[in-house]
Parts: sequence; structure tokens; C-alpha cells
Amino acid sequence: METGAGGRPREPWRWAIWSLPTRSMAYLLAVDLTAIVALVAVVRDGIDVGSWAVAVALTVCGIVGTEGARRVERRRQSSGALHKDLQPVWTLAAAILLPLSLALVFAVVQSVWWRIRTNRCTPHRWFFSTAVTVLGVVTASTLMSRLVPVLQEAGWADANASGLAMVLAAASYFAIDILLCAIAIFVLVPGSTPRDAFGGPAEWSVDMVAGGLACVVATASTVVPWLALLAIPATLTAQRSLLLRQLEVEVHTDRKTELASFPWWREQTETLLGRVAAADGRLAVLFIDIDDFRKVNANYGHLVGDRALRAVAEAMQRLTRRDGLAGRFGGEEFVVAVPDVDMDRAYEVAERIRAEVANTPLEVCVNGEGSDTVTLRLTVSVGLATYPETAHSLDHLLELADRALRVAKATGKNRTVRADTVNLGGSLATGVALRGAERWERALQS
Repeated sequence: METGAGGRPREPWRWAIWSLPTRSMAYLLAVDLTAIVALVAVVRDGIDVGSWAVAVALTVCGIVGTEGARRVERRRQSSGALHKDLQPVWTLAAAILLPLSLALVFAVVQSVWWRIRTNRCTPHRWFFSTAVTVLGVVTASTLMSRLVPVLQEAGWADANASGLAMVLAAASYFAIDILLCAIAIFVLVPGSTPRDAFGGPAEWSVDMVAGGLACVVATASTVVPWLALLAIPATLTAQRSLLLRQLEVEVHTDRKTELASFPWWREQTETLLGRVAAADGRLAVLFIDIDDFRKVNANYGHLVGDRALRAVAEAMQRLTRRDGLAGRFGGEEFVVAVPDVDMDRAYEVAERIRAEVANTPLEVCVNGEGSDTVTLRLTVSVGLATYPETAHSLDHLLELADRALRVAKATGKNRTVRADTVNLGGSLATGVALRGAERWERALQS
């Protein structure tokens, strides 16, 4: 819920929707208005309560499912603008089984119950989500009611006709949901990719599970309405399984930068190096260190230091090719693996990252209230090694890249040094290399 001073609910005219860009606000309001018009058009002639037993059974299931999901959702974190759960199981089953007017009432009631019980929804997002659900129910219910007779007239057996119609109705429900939400993400979050907006296999699998369970619930309820209760344990178990992906991500992800943790980066890069070696390919490893990072922490505090870490991490993610892998080694140091590049191409990648960080000022607040800001100019030093030119194992690649990084730090900072140009015979390079080797040995032991 949107709140103002003292935690009191904000008045509707102060909701965040009115401060959105015109295009975003117009789209959300258009979807909301379309859903309202559809809802009024369907229910104005009355609500068909002939299937009240099924409606009551699904309502009980929906409430229990909502309560179970609410506890899971407290622990789940969305990894992006698109967030999936299994609440559509009951709404879609209602769209398949109930008359359209009663199915719409069920969908609105379930959405209101979710809104009351969570008490954390942003109003315009809740309205939009409810509107998308209403339009999905209208589409699925209409398709179901019109397709079954057509298939029966075409000679299909009743069971086969109903089964096919169920599957297509479920597909239409999620098609509406995916399309409308994708457009919303594109207009609300500039720079979103198709993967951000439409989701990927992980999100689609959640939809498929929800659709499959909805069809099972609908089929069981046509025999005995209260058989729908048997689906509650399955939905709650499936809902809890959604935490597994988040737990996997948390284990493999550095929380401050959202890059790969070093153990997972190392495991994945070892696998990548094996594939590259089998294909007679190439692999580059970049070792990156933020220059004078201790001064940032000392002068502005660790919260500003964390922002600096995230800024550098974002630059690496933007400029590293999609098949590359960036991770946080520790402290202010990062590692990047880039396959299928030779030393010259890898140097270009490293220089793009270095230049991007150096040319992107970071505005930070230093008093916690936003009224006093400073501009930080960060720089990074980069060490670079490649397979097979300079090393043939990951440990050796990391060691040589680290040595090159130490040379970059010792000879002026804000530069990229290639391992194949480091002269380990000189006193400076030798001292740097020895210090880097000792540090690397400590890192391997930790």
C-alpha cells in the first residue's frame, strides 16, 4: 500500500501512477479501463450462480492457496520486473468451469483477498494486475465456451473436445498475461530486453505448471466440486519449489554486486575452459581492481563504497559479451571470463570497461537526505591473460592476469596491462609479481 507521513494510506490523487511518464500512465489506465468495460458488460445482465458449488469449492481453495503462497512470497525476491507465481491455478480453473460472469466475480474476489492479506501492493500495480487477470479470464472463458460446441459438431468426442478446449483456453489466458505484462515492462522500464519483458524458460515453466494444475482442478471438479481441495497440497508444494531457483541464485550470486560469486565463477569458467580447449578455441581472463577504493570508503563511507562496487559491476555486465561471465573476486576486485577472443580482442574488451568506468561520473549522496551530493570519478586497472597464448590452466590464467594487474597498479593505475607484455625479469615487475603470487596463494586457500 502507498503510504504518506505517519504510515497513513495516501489519497488516490497522490498515488505514484500520476507521476509516471505520460505513455506509461496512459497504457496502464487503458488496460484498466478495458477490463472495467469488459467486467461491466458481462455482469450487467446478472450473475449466473447455477454453478455455485464449484464456485464455493474454488473460493475455499483459492483462499487456502493464497494463504500458503503469501508465506512463500514473503521470502521470494523478484529478480526483475517480471514476477511469476501459481495464483492463476484457481482463477484459470474458474474461467474453464464457471459461467463467465461468475468466473469474473471469482477473479476479482481472489485479487481483493490477495490485496487485503498482503497489504504491500502498490495500488496502480494491483489494479493493473487485476485488470490483466480479468482480461485473461474473459479470453479463456469465451474460447472455452465457443470452441467446445464447434469441436463437438466436427465429430470430436465430448471428452476430447473439452480437453483440447481446456488446453487452448489455458494457453490464451497466459498469452494475454505475457503480452500485456511485456508491454507494461517495455513502457515502464526503459532499456528492457525481450528477455526481461517476456521472461524465459524459468518463467514459462511456472506458467505451464499453473496451466496444467488448473486443467487438473477443472477436470476433477466436473466430477465432484470438492475434489478441487485435493489439488491444494500440490499447488502449495509447487509454490514452495519456486524458492529453489532463488536459493540457487543466492548461493551463486554476490549480494552487493549481483555478479557471480567467485567459487561459482571459478566452477563455471573451468567448465567453459574445458569446452574451449576441446574445440581448439580461446579464452580470456580479466582481473579488474578499482583504484584507490579505500579512499572512497574512508572519505564517504561504506554505503557509498557499495554503490561504487555496483557501478563498476554494471559497467562490466553492459560491456561484456552475453557469453562472457563476470564475478566478484573479493573486496574491490573482479574477474571476467570471455570466450572466443584472442589477446588483441580481449584487450579491446578490457579497454572498453576501463574507459566506461573512467568516463562515467557517479553521483552519490553523502548526508543521507539527498540534499548534499558529490561526484565521484572512479577508475579501474585491468590485468589480462589468455588461453592458449599465455597459460593453459585456469589457475595459471588467474595468476598471470593478477600479475599483470599488479603491474598496472604499480605503473600509474587506470590502465590495462597484458600478461604477454609483462617482463618478469625487471625488479619492479618481479616485486609486483611476487606480491601478487603471495596474495593469490592466500585467496586459493580461503
